[in-house]
Amino acid sequence: MRIKTFYARTMADALREIKAHLGPDALILSTKEIARRSGAWGGSTGFEVVAAVDDTDMFDDFSASSEAKTHSVRRMGCEARTYTPAGLLKRTSTRLPEREPNQVEIPLRERAALSLYQDLVACGVDASLATELLLEALDTLSIGQRRSRTALIQSMARIATAHIAGSPAQDGMPGKKVVAFVGPTGVGKTTSIAKLAARLALQKRKKVILMTIDGYRIGAIEQLRSYAGFMGIPFRFVESVSALPRAIEENSQRDYILIDTAGHGPKDFGLMHSLADFLKKSEFIERHLVLSAATGSSDLRTIMDRFEICHPDHLLFTKLDEASTSGPILNELVRSRKSFSYYSDGQKVPDDLHTVPPERIIDIVLGANQNQNRIEGTNL
Repeated sequence: MRIKTFYARTMADALREIKAHLGPDALILSTKEIARRSGAWGGSTGFEVVAAVDDTDMFDDFSASSEAKTHSVRRMGCEARTYTPAGLLKRTSTRLPEREPNQVEIPLRERAALSLYQDLVACGVDASLATELLLEALDTLSIGQRRSRTALIQSMARIATAHIAGSPAQDGMPGKKVVAFVGPTGVGKTTSIAKLAARLALQKRKKVILMTIDGYRIGAIEQLRSYAGFMGIPFRFVESVSALPRAIEENSQRDYILIDTAGHGPKDFGLMHSLADFLKKSEFIERHLVLSAATGSSDLRTIMDRFEICHPDHLLFTKLDEASTSGPILNELVRSRKSFSYYSDGQKVPDDLHTVPPERIIDIVLGANQNQNRIEGTNL
C-alpha cells in the first residue's frame, strides 16, 4: 500500500489532488483541519488528508471490504475512516452544510448522524465541534446504535461532558460558602442570586446573607434588599471592594454569603479591576460568570474574554426561554473548559433556576431550537 499526505486549502482541492496523484480508487485514511489555534475553535487555514492506494484491492468507498479495512487502519490513536475521493465527490447530497470559517467536510453516512449534525449547527453549535463530537460518538457505537438518534445524543453528551469542567454543585448547593456573581449589565445577576438565595434559605434551611457592592445601578440596592426582606434573610450593602474582606469575616458564621456585583460594559470596565484583583487573591470564593443565553455567539465570546479578568470558575446562563438558539452555550463551555453551574428559564423565584445533569447537555442545546418552552433539568 502506498500512503501519501496531502495539504490543501479546501477539502475539494485535496480530493482533486488525491485523485490526480493516486487515482480515483485511492483511500482516504484520515482528515485533519489545520486551524489557526489549537482545538476546534480557530478559523481553518486548510486540511491535511492522508490517503493511500492499493493496486491489489480496489473497492468502492462504502463497500463491505471498505468497512472492514476502516477498522484495520489507525492513525494517531484514532480510528481511520476509509473513503475514496471519487465516491466523496459524487456524494454531494451528504456533504456537511457550508459554514465558515471552520467548515470540516467529513461525510456522515448514517442518516441519523447527518440529521443530528444539521440540527446542532442550526442551533448554533460550531460546525467543527459538532463534527468532532459526532465522529467520536459514532466511534463508540455499534452499527445498529449509529442509526438511533437517542443513542447518538447519549453518546455525544458523555463525550461533551469530558470536555467540560465538573459542576461544583452538589444537590444544587454551591461548592464554597462565599459565592460571587459577576457579569455584564442586564443579564439577570440580581435575579439569579435571589433565586439561589431562596433555594438555599427557604428550601435547604441554610443561613444565608445577601451582599451587594453594586452602588452604580439605580435601584440595584433596593431591589436586592427587597428580595432579602421577602425571604426573611439579612442584607448588607458593602460600599467598596476594599470593605468586602471585613464584611465577609463579620458574617463567617453564615452557611452561605452571596455577593452581587456591579455589571460593567466595555466603556467602564476599568472599574472592574479592583474587584478582579480581590477575586484573584480569594481562592475561598466561588466565582460565577452570569451570561444571557440570548446573546449572539460572537458577542458571548467577547464578553467571556473580557470577564476572564475576574477568573470565573463557572458559567451561569440566564434567559434560556428567550434564546432562539442554545448552541453557543456548548461552544463556550468546551472552549473555556469551565463548568455549567446553573441555568434559568424564567422570572419565577426560586422555581426557574436549575442545575444541569451532564447527560442533558445536548438536550439543552437542542431544546430552544425545537421550541420547547421549558427544558427539564434538575431543580435545586
